[in-house]
Amino acid sequence: MILPKDKKAFMVSAMKSGSGKTLITLGLINIFKRKGKTVSIYKTGPDYIDTMYHEKIAGSPSTNLDPFFLEPEYRPGELKNLFFRNFTGDMAIIEGAMGLFDGVYGEGKRCSACIVSEEIGIDAILVVDIDEIDTVGEYLKKFSHRVKTVIVNKVPIDYDISVIRERLSESDLTLMGFLYYNENYHMESRHLGLNEPGKDIFKIVDKLSDELSKTLDFKLFEKFTLNIDCNIPSYKAKDVTLNNIMSKYRLAFAFDEAFSFTYNENIKVLEEYGFEIVKFSPLHDKNLPKNISAIWLSGGYPELYTNELSSNFSMLESIAKAKDIPIIAECGGFIYLHKNFEDNNGESFRGVGLIDGKAFKTKKLVRFGYIEIEAKSDSVLMKKNQKIRSHEFHYFDSTNNGEYAHALKANKSKEWDCINAYKNIFAGFPHIYLRGYEFLIENLIEYLERKSNV
Repeated sequence: MILPKDKKAFMVSAMKSGSGKTLITLGLINIFKRKGKTVSIYKTGPDYIDTMYHEKIAGSPSTNLDPFFLEPEYRPGELKNLFFRNFTGDMAIIEGAMGLFDGVYGEGKRCSACIVSEEIGIDAILVVDIDEIDTVGEYLKKFSHRVKTVIVNKVPIDYDISVIRERLSESDLTLMGFLYYNENYHMESRHLGLNEPGKDIFKIVDKLSDELSKTLDFKLFEKFTLNIDCNIPSYKAKDVTLNNIMSKYRLAFAFDEAFSFTYNENIKVLEEYGFEIVKFSPLHDKNLPKNISAIWLSGGYPELYTNELSSNFSMLESIAKAKDIPIIAECGGFIYLHKNFEDNNGESFRGVGLIDGKAFKTKKLVRFGYIEIEAKSDSVLMKKNQKIRSHEFHYFDSTNNGEYAHALKANKSKEWDCINAYKNIFAGFPHIYLRGYEFLIENLIEYLERKSNV
């Protein structure tokens, strides 16, 4: 198929983290919504929180386009297909993770935002601070790229804008717009990125959109036209019916303030395979949903809700007694399953107790980054020698990280054992991504089928 010529798509990137990409992206989403456009939103990399902000402002889901999980050389065409399958609006805006060329450490621009723009075939707008404009040209010389325009952030109110245009033109770059410095255009950071979005985000973004609308050259957006011949396969789950089990299984999926880190694609994959997703709250609900076949405890911030989680005794007991159904837990969910887990101050609290150990706070990121995991034996989710790509991003560690699988950093610089997998449990710090790894769900269904036939 060839997309209509009035479809627009572009990326918002930067030279480094903290340059205001997320705020500018939210402002652009809001501006084009005001113009009556429907916007499809994306984020490169394994980010959870920025996508929450996207969804708050856009009022529609945001899709992760991860260049490691679906690396073009590893899963040919899948990254592009994922982009087009979720392109349902008039315009697509992709926010790049970190800097434009930041990806797997020590391996050039591999798995960077730049790779995503090249794979899809779209240009990127570079967001730079005013004190970076003299270094943009040199930065872009490092690798090939698709950057022609720049939005300058934190411009002093009395700055001569013609000077910015002149300096950018020396690098064959065009000023698309700028934002005057305003201390109110700021979102507090937290140890895992930005805070989850609160009600004040709408006021901040509305004000920012008003200011940005005055400086943007909207004619330049006409150049971001998509006219790409892309054969998009309609996805059909492999052998999805498996003994006519469609909609036979109900999966209790943890989702609340403490457990909110999951990929929208994960839910889609589970539903494509016939699972009925039943969301529940370990924070607020007293018991698990009824008639469930499996439990999924996603990542999040359980350390910020230790009092509430540990005092919800009926939920702790409900999960602890669910010994006959698969329990899958990633990162924050894994922390919650421990006998004890700490808060950010190092105070210990009671957990579910299915992991014999303690999850504790450290002072730095632990085993941070992209990894490949290989299973050493069969489990509810993986079979021996099967491999998946994943990532870890946490300040917590455990006295019992598990030895079920072996993890290897993407750049092969480090390796370690991880994940507790025994009987009905599959739990560890690595985050799970299902698109491209649908065999994980096929394994889960096979486990459930065997169990139902016993």
